[in-house]
Amino acid sequence: MTTPASRNGSMRAADTDRIQMAQLLSDAAAQGRLPLREYEERLNRAYAAQTYEELDRLSADLPGAVTRGRTGGPVRPAPSTMLLAIMSGFERRGRWNVPKRLTTFALFGGGVLDLRYADFTSPDVEIHSYSIFGGQTILIPPEVNVDLRGVGVMGVFDQSVSGNGSPGAPCVRIRGFSLWGSVGVKRKQRKSA
Repeated sequence: MTTPASRNGSMRAADTDRIQMAQLLSDAAAQGRLPLREYEERLNRAYAAQTYEELDRLSADLPGAVTRGRTGGPVRPAPSTMLLAIMSGFERRGRWNVPKRLTTFALFGGGVLDLRYADFTSPDVEIHSYSIFGGQTILIPPEVNVDLRGVGVMGVFDQSVSGNGSPGAPCVRIRGFSLWGSVGVKRKQRKSA
């Protein structure tokens, strides 16, 4: 006979639940409770988790980890954002909330968009990158999936990124163009503290 608790644990997890677990694991890593390698392993398992039970096992040994309510409700992404570099630069690094839609624009300037330590608030992210006489670099963590399509006119827009993401991890769709400029996309490991 199954109890309500055991039925609840075997229920299918939603994208919202996987994103919440990823944020909880990020908090634990930032507090020094998880070494980098273990954090990345648990993060991959969180994105691949199908049930609440699988998610619960990932945080069971973390002090203060509270099992969150399982609503399976809609994902509420961070608000859309635009980063501009007009004869200047922009840089987004460290821990920040990645919105569902992000636009970057560099005109006679440059920018760095580092997603390695960021919290994803949506399972699907759209980045529109435009460079005119400028350059941009987008850094992607190992587990994230990438769909890359852009055009370089008298410039460069990367057409591929090395490596593959993990099943169930967020998918980042990068679109745009560069005119006498560049948009470079690199998959890069996180640095150990």
